[in-house]
Amino acid sequence: MRQMLMTWFAAAALFLGSPDTLDARQRSNAPENAQDAGTLRQAQRQARVTGAKVLAVGVFSSTVVSRARSESVADGIEDRARDFRLLRRGNVVEATLGTGIGLRYMLTGSPKGAPVVVDVVVRHPQMVNPDTQLPMNVSSAQYERNIGAVEHSVWSFDTPGSLAPGEYVIEILYRERVLARQAFKVLSKPER
Repeated sequence: MRQMLMTWFAAAALFLGSPDTLDARQRSNAPENAQDAGTLRQAQRQARVTGAKVLAVGVFSSTVVSRARSESVADGIEDRARDFRLLRRGNVVEATLGTGIGLRYMLTGSPKGAPVVVDVVVRHPQMVNPDTQLPMNVSSAQYERNIGAVEHSVWSFDTPGSLAPGEYVIEILYRERVLARQAFKVLSKPER
């Protein structure tokens, strides 16, 4: 059963796992034997991605399924989430804890349902990763997606430190080609 389980990019944190590894969903659904692994690799080789159709842009909420530490994400947190709900459309937003900005999209190409690996890159205001103590203004990760399935790429605001105002740009790439790009202007919520 295919879930619309998307990586909820945590706390000013992005949807990241280590860029050199596949996401948790991919690992948990890894083929159980060499024949299944060969079939998956064959499907990925035969897949042809022609683009991405953006279905919605705005502020999303979701249900976090799991949380892990990540050096590839500015706030050091990688969340896995499901049940994405579009709260507000648009690309100018006030940052609010517990929500995120992002895209609902569908990869186009053939054959429908074929698994492919995409890179998701988020360019954001500078933040310091709490684990590495290094400043970051780009976060990225790889995710398995299926051609023709509705997917989400969301950057979430989970900690007070992640509520950094400025420009955020989310890009979805396949084999180094940008399929979708969306810029957001994130405003600080006025203190009351």
